[in-house]
Order: sequence, then C-alpha cells, then structure tokens
Amino acid sequence: MIRWVKKAGLLTVLVASAVASLPERPTAQDARPEGAQVAEPGQPGASLGKDVWPDKAMTDEAAAAAGRSRLPFTTEQIELLGLLLQQHQAATARARGPEPAGRVRRVRLDALGASGVPGIAVRAGYVTSVGFFDRTGAPWPIDGVLADERFGMSKRDSSPHLVHFSPSKRWVVGNASVMLEGLAEPVMLLLGERDGVADFRVDLRLAGAGPNADPLAEAGEGGFHAGSDLLLALLSGEAPAGAVPVDVEGIDGRAWRFGKELLLVTRGHVLSPGPRAAERDSSGRWAYRLPGVPYAMVSEDGRESRAAFQERPEMPRPAREK
Repeated sequence: MIRWVKKAGLLTVLVASAVASLPERPTAQDARPEGAQVAEPGQPGASLGKDVWPDKAMTDEAAAAAGRSRLPFTTEQIELLGLLLQQHQAATARARGPEPAGRVRRVRLDALGASGVPGIAVRAGYVTSVGFFDRTGAPWPIDGVLADERFGMSKRDSSPHLVHFSPSKRWVVGNASVMLEGLAEPVMLLLGERDGVADFRVDLRLAGAGPNADPLAEAGEGGFHAGSDLLLALLSGEAPAGAVPVDVEGIDGRAWRFGKELLLVTRGHVLSPGPRAAERDSSGRWAYRLPGVPYAMVSEDGRESRAAFQERPEMPRPAREK
C-alpha cells in the first residue's frame, strides 16, 4: 500500500513512501511453482540457454503477478506524480523571475575604448552574440577572447568576427578582453545581468578601418558640410545639368552620376562612404553627395543594406530610313 503524505507536494516524499511499502524481492524459489525442481550442476537442464523444463516454468499468470508486485503505482497515482513534478518545475521557474525583454543593439565605439567600455546584458539560459565591424561595415576578425569560464564564451571558425556568451549561473558579473586582428590594444566589454533585459545581439562598430575594409568605401576627398543648393533642388525633383541617372539595387532610392561624384536620394541613412554633403526635406527623405563609388552601406529602419549603383545600358537607336 502507498502511504500518501500531504506535505508541500514533494515528489521525493511520495517515492520514499512507495519504496518503503514494497514487498521483498521474490527469489527463484518464490517464483517457482509448487513441486517444481531445480536442476543441480552436472544434471540435464543445468546448461545455460536451454529450456529443458517447459512444463515446470512459471506460468504467464504468475509472471504477471510478480510484475505487478514490483510496479505498485496505479495509472491515477502516476498521473498525480507527474502533476506534482510539473508544479515543482513551475514554482522553480517563477522563482527565477519574469522573462527578460530581448533586444538587438548597434553601438559605435573607439577602437581603444576612449568612448567608454560598452556594457553587454547577458543572462543564464540565453545566448548573446557580439559582433565586431569596422567603420565601413566590414567584419573585423577576432584573434582571441579572455573571459571568466562562467560566461560560457564560445566562437565559431565560420564567423571569426562573432563571439557568443551564455552564462552558466545567474547574476554573474565580469568583463571580457577581445583582441582584434591588427590592433595592439584589446577591446574591453563589461558583462553582467541587467534587470528586465537581455542582449540577444550586439554589433560593435569601431571607428577605424579593419583588415577587410573595402578601399572603395574609403574613396573621396574633402570633409562633410551641411547645406547645398544642388541637393535642395534634387529633393524638389530637379537634377543638375549633366547628371546621368543610374540604377539603384538593394535599397529604395534614386541616384545620378555627376562628374566624379554620386548623387543619392533615399529615406535611409548612408553609413559609408562618408557623404560630402546632405540635405533632408520635411517628408524624411535625404539627398546625399557621395564619392563616385559603385556601392554604399545604408541603414534603413535599423537594418544595414548594401546599395549598388549600376550604369544604365544605352538603348540602341533605330536606323534612319534613307
């Protein structure tokens, strides 16, 4: 009989009570029907793997009775044990607190940390991916990472610019030192749990050009300056004389080749190359003067896209009739 103990609903109390009430394990003598004999060593039937006494074996009914004596729980009792286990797991989950709000961030920082050490919100049970990029948007490979083993740091060879953190415990606080390819000084990260939030992905953009930077993204001369009558006219739909339209792929916008420069109208924000001038109208559109590059990195609604600019093929002119 099972003695049900009404305390806290702990599974261990129920199992201990059930085990204490189990009958003793039957011996071979107990399982053998009355009158059956056991073959002595050296006698027929003593060899292994041979059933030479089928008429003396335990009946199916006796075998079923022996099995029931070793499985004392009824179906309802097993379901009750499962319900208690679910309640225990739910209480443990509630004790950990509410689920954090996941976020994805992009942070700009100086390569040597002069702009401050970025804080990364990590939490046990969640994976946080931190990526490193240069000012042109190109991935910056990682040479090595030093961090406390409790943060569960890992890297994949297929993504050399990414490092992943998955803490093994709650409320772990510390830092990480990340060595990037070509940099003499490490990039420092502050790791720890934050109330109510967890970083799922953080992209860190450094101010320098990394080993994978495209030279075309660094093209152009002169610094940025605000205000341009040419761009104001462009926002009004008037392209300057001599501007040649080009096709734009990857983003929503219009572009023209204008001498050695590129004119671009879009609602996105140009990340690289750095624009030489920009103007914005009341509807949120931007007009940019860029170096004459074949493509640019543009941010649209928080997503980075690559805009490609291709010359339009010349349409063949119909032959004149003689």
